[in-house]
Amino acid sequence: MSLTLPHTLAGRYRLTARIGEGSFAETYLATDTSLGRQVAVKVLREQYASDVRVAARFEREARAAASVTHPNVVDVYDYGRDGNTLYIVMEWVDGTDLKEHIRRRAPLPVPEATRLIREILQGLGAIHRAGIIHRDVKSQNVLIAQSGTAKLTDFGIARGALDTGLTDTGMALGTAAYMAPEQASGQPLTPAADIYAAGVILFEMLTARLPFPGDNPVQVMFQHVNDPPPRPRTLNPDIPPGLELVVLRALAKDPSDRFQSAAEMEAALERTPSADEATRILAAATAPVSGPGATRAMQHTGRAARTAQPPGSPPPPRRRTAAAVPDPTPTWPLVLLAGILILLGIGGIALLAMGDGNGDTAPSPTQELPAVTTATPEPTPTLEPTPTPEPTPTPTPTPEPTPTPTPEPTPTPTPEPTPTPEPTPEPTQDPGTPIGSPAPEALARSLTVGARDVELDGEDFEGALVPGEGSNRQGNIPDKAAFLFGGQSDYHTGTATFDVSESNRPVVVLQITGTDDLAQRKAPIRITLNGQLVWEGDNPLPNGESGNAYWIIQDRSVLRDGENRLVIANTSPNGDAPQAPWILIERVTLFY
Repeated sequence: MSLTLPHTLAGRYRLTARIGEGSFAETYLATDTSLGRQVAVKVLREQYASDVRVAARFEREARAAASVTHPNVVDVYDYGRDGNTLYIVMEWVDGTDLKEHIRRRAPLPVPEATRLIREILQGLGAIHRAGIIHRDVKSQNVLIAQSGTAKLTDFGIARGALDTGLTDTGMALGTAAYMAPEQASGQPLTPAADIYAAGVILFEMLTARLPFPGDNPVQVMFQHVNDPPPRPRTLNPDIPPGLELVVLRALAKDPSDRFQSAAEMEAALERTPSADEATRILAAATAPVSGPGATRAMQHTGRAARTAQPPGSPPPPRRRTAAAVPDPTPTWPLVLLAGILILLGIGGIALLAMGDGNGDTAPSPTQELPAVTTATPEPTPTLEPTPTPEPTPTPTPTPEPTPTPTPEPTPTPTPEPTPTPEPTPEPTQDPGTPIGSPAPEALARSLTVGARDVELDGEDFEGALVPGEGSNRQGNIPDKAAFLFGGQSDYHTGTATFDVSESNRPVVVLQITGTDDLAQRKAPIRITLNGQLVWEGDNPLPNGESGNAYWIIQDRSVLRDGENRLVIANTSPNGDAPQAPWILIERVTLFY
């Protein structure tokens, strides 16, 4: 509830007009009756004053801002409590904020944009030298005085570089449009996150738009993490090439590719990068975050891998139809298969988890430990087409000059038909454009707070291979888990059905808990929900130990009233049980 005006705080600050508001606080124009000057007073909303965490964050904002004195940072004069009202007294800047200035005048002339960003960087430099990361640098938090000077304000979520308290672990706090990829992913931050935000502001001033505009903050955060920014000169050809490169380096996905300090970025504004440096900057700025780094961001591996115990006589596996019994126990971070094998058992034949570290499926039969070597290696002599060209030179010695070109093309087509039947499992999958995106754990979990959920165990997926239970079950295999093997097996696709209740949340979060095999090459996985492709690619689950992978589905309408169908498939055309590549599914949770 807003204060009734006029209102006097602490017998000293007479509040006369409300000049701004946010989720947690309101800002008032006031008069300091003791010193006879105008000030701005930020007041924590009454409903949050009794919240210990919010109040502590508010006090931290006051202390952080008060520790910095610089012409390009708004001064803080006082902090206190009057009854149940917490307040911060700050310098009053008579002017407007940069966001409004951009709305009125953008694209700003290059000299003006350059001057303003240099002043912002000078303020950021002072903040960083005080050991503080602002974490919410945006054009709304830059005030432009009547003199034209830029001043940074609003330290609401600022933190010391070594401070890890007061915010929920992994939560991505900040404004999505200006958020660095590592901040959107809930990763530890350095001052480079503020440099990225300064790059967004410079982009905005020069082009009259944000690099990743949008009304959906989750979608915007995804773009910051994955998509290259547009080249500023494609939006405003008047931008000098050297200035464009400064913008793009500030917007590099990897913090180590950005300017390492505000002073370094400010110095770069004084010169034009060389051609070699320009090439490197463009490559760093436009490269999406992918590969091992991105995979690590979306995995959760709770424990180091432990060695599998030598198994006893393997029980025969059983196939299980979908069961609608969610397991209420929390997901355990169970570690699986650190380097040996799992025995599952099919008709008395020992099955083992393959993987020699190089990711090749062909060598895997040579590493089987059971004596059933004749059963598995026989599919792999498809490697023997290499000797077949040798018989063709022997029949054709008579017309040596001419026939040699002719037979050589003929052997090459003959081996090729043999691989072509192998991809036949793939056409059985549902086609479509992916409706989901892989997500870092911190971002995905922040979207599950207060959501409804449906839990499915691995054994709920009909078509997956479920090992034996009880005393027949191997100690390394989590209870109710199931395997998906390659396309040469009968266990490559698992289907589960479930019902959902009403929910007004706009997105769906899919969490899969499980394991990839021990090979370096990831098993390919395909996920469909009610016939729509959610995602297809390398399995992001960790190798040989239990972990989580997350996807965010932007459109909740993919869920139906009544029965829903989730299909997970190992799309490798190769591999019969028990060969790699395989996927072990412990549990699947949908938050909606």
